Amino acid sequence: MNDETATAPPDTGTAPGASPESAPGPREPRTPGKVQAATVAAARTVGRTVRRYPVTTVVVLLVLVTSVVGVVLRVSHGTTPSHFGPLRVFAASTGLLALVATIVGVVVLLGASERLMGPWRTVTAFVVTTVVGTGLGALTAFLDPDGRPIGSLLLGRATSFDPWTAMVGTIVTASAFAGPLWRRRIRVNAFAVVAALLLYAGHVSDLYAAFAALVGWGLGTMLRSGPARIGWVRSSHRETRVLLGTVVLVSAVGPVIALVSRARVGLLAPLAAVVGAGPVTPVRGCHADGAVDTCLRGLLDYRATDPWTLLLAVAPLLVLVVGGLGLFRGSRFAVWLVVAVDLVTAIAAAVTYSAVPGRVQQLHASENLVVVDLSIAASIVVPLATALVLVVLRRSFTVLPSRRRIATFAVVVLAAAAVIVVVVLVTAASSPQRVPDPFRLVIAVLGPLSPVTFWDRLPAMDPALRFVLGVSGPLLWTVIALAAIRPTGAAPHALDTDEVGMDRARARALLEAAGGDTFGWMTTWQGNAYWFAADGRAGVAFRRNGRVAVTVGGPFGWPDARDRAMTEFARYCDDNGWTAVFYGIEATAAEHLTGQGWATLPVAEDADFDPRTWTTTGKKKQDVRTSVNKAKREGITALWSSWQDLPVATTRQIEAISEEWVSERELPEMGFTLGGIDEMRDPAVRTLVALDAAGTVLAVTSWLPTFREGRVVGWTLDVMRRTAAAPNGVMEFLVASAADRMREDGVERLSLSAAPLASSGDAPPSSDGVQNLLDLVGGVLEPVYGFRSLLRFKAKFGPDLHPLVLAYPDPVALPSIGIAVVRAYLPDLSLRQAVALVRGRG
Repeated sequence: MNDETATAPPDTGTAPGASPESAPGPREPRTPGKVQAATVAAARTVGRTVRRYPVTTVVVLLVLVTSVVGVVLRVSHGTTPSHFGPLRVFAASTGLLALVATIVGVVVLLGASERLMGPWRTVTAFVVTTVVGTGLGALTAFLDPDGRPIGSLLLGRATSFDPWTAMVGTIVTASAFAGPLWRRRIRVNAFAVVAALLLYAGHVSDLYAAFAALVGWGLGTMLRSGPARIGWVRSSHRETRVLLGTVVLVSAVGPVIALVSRARVGLLAPLAAVVGAGPVTPVRGCHADGAVDTCLRGLLDYRATDPWTLLLAVAPLLVLVVGGLGLFRGSRFAVWLVVAVDLVTAIAAAVTYSAVPGRVQQLHASENLVVVDLSIAASIVVPLATALVLVVLRRSFTVLPSRRRIATFAVVVLAAAAVIVVVVLVTAASSPQRVPDPFRLVIAVLGPLSPVTFWDRLPAMDPALRFVLGVSGPLLWTVIALAAIRPTGAAPHALDTDEVGMDRARARALLEAAGGDTFGWMTTWQGNAYWFAADGRAGVAFRRNGRVAVTVGGPFGWPDARDRAMTEFARYCDDNGWTAVFYGIEATAAEHLTGQGWATLPVAEDADFDPRTWTTTGKKKQDVRTSVNKAKREGITALWSSWQDLPVATTRQIEAISEEWVSERELPEMGFTLGGIDEMRDPAVRTLVALDAAGTVLAVTSWLPTFREGRVVGWTLDVMRRTAAAPNGVMEFLVASAADRMREDGVERLSLSAAPLASSGDAPPSSDGVQNLLDLVGGVLEPVYGFRSLLRFKAKFGPDLHPLVLAYPDPVALPSIGIAVVRAYLPDLSLRQAVALVRGRG
């Protein structure tokens, strides 16, 4: 099944029906005709867009008109947009940049909203969230009347409509109509941005946008037909990483927003001052022996007034940026790096503000007591809360750095700190003015995060010492950020440790040259450790849990070296005090171990067939034949491609389908021999996508290659996902389409893979404890993952079944072996979830 693209015949410039030979000589190109054709095509495109997005089009026009009129009135009569009444919601007259940003926001956010929930719901959301959000924000007039009449102040604020308020409220409303993936992404990103603006800048419009977002959440639930799912919806590890990484990156940008804001009154404004204030621009009135009221006033009003100050202030935030990028890639080191920065930030804020005596009473009188205390408390609690969430969800970040990278990071940071401290002390000793407390200079290495009371005598210091103190802290934080790039995996291709990365590349090359078994390509996945034979002709991938090393299938490499590799790997594990367990190896391969006294247990059955001779004929394949014919009648097609060659729209739909599949499970994602989106991204893996006539993804499968002497001789089915709206039989259609494609390519083997913890029941029963445990786990996971149902699905294709076994050397280790296998599949399974599973089984 090859994908063919229709191409238009070349334009020869001849009349219809005339041959190129009879055409006249060279002529000037008909430029006016081409221009006219292009104009007509553009007009048709615009017309289709207007008909598809009428609300977005009208709002864009209103923004342009009101903004231009606002500029004209302000220049000619001095009238501001506040005189526009309700039309102020469309006005963006603060400048050209604001106008461009508003139009882009309307096109992107309102366009997406209109596509998700239609024009009438979009209009409803636009109006309701703007009016209600602004009205709720106007109630703050009762808390801060500012000496003006409540009535006029309330009316003025209630009609202070803002375009961004409407856009935020509308897109959050529309999120209710998106799938689990984009619903969560839209809401998390919207609330993260709104919260950062509100907490750090604190403008009135930010408060209105926050209320509009909350109203949009509730309104979307009301407008969306069908039952709403209440409670926590599970997300995949990948999505958890994306969401937390986004939150960390937004938290890094927040202080910068506050430092450059002209009217900074957000609750976390004091935290921005802690990050921004330093030796370059010390805050007046902050003394170590008794700060006065001007200290807190200066902290709350602190702004970065020049690029140099801003550059030095954001140095600690670079570490958060590196940590956030590392979180995207699943780095556990990035988790602890961000936690450490948040803890330092919270401690610096606590030390800074606890050193200011009588701070509340001396600041703007007593009416601000609650606001100031709440603001200072938030500056301490928010970083601590972020750190706590990361610690709780740390199991979603499974990539561990090597000890070498951790040691390199520690050495670089400690060496840089030592050098900077020495430079500071030497500069202080050579200064013509005596420094009374050198210890305070050592603390100055923290730079912007050192307590502000340390900078009270800075103006009287020697200029050289002032400069060294000013750059020492930012320089150290920059070194930390740069040194953390490799252990966090923040840079591309830096995720693997040096040793694991080389071992994985070595395993990949060996697989391509000599091949492996059913689980062969799964050995290249993240999370595996590797052992290689001394001659390099075979290797074993494994995962260690406690004192048990569970292999990912059998050895890979040259067939004549695999038996010897099993014996040598078992000896290697024994030398390290581990119990070697070969999981999912073929019964024929296990005979080499049983001859040495090992025992085996059936754990799965591999189902495969030869696509070169396979057909859909026969009574047993009636369901497959019916599904294929039904799909063809409904115009469903199958697209065979690598992930990199798929259209962006298709990959986004696949991600959404996968996330929806995960969200419907009450248990964590399974791993080990079960892949997901990350594994599909491998350039050697192929995806087979079922598309309807409109190009909508209905289902997707992924296929892992099997090599022999550098040539693909087989494909193994891995991921199977479908939408709730997909017609019955779409998976049968995809497998049959894969068989057709492989037949054309001359592939020798199509494996439907092995359903873990499931068998056809032909194997003899065993009284071993580990078999009972695996049967229990397979039984309780059946309603969630359907392994046994999957085995029945594969039987429709009439495959050959090959038993896969678990080989173990010592029956005494059976309890720990069973736990290790379960942990390999469910590394994040908590004790509470395990107890709930067993109770559900009972």
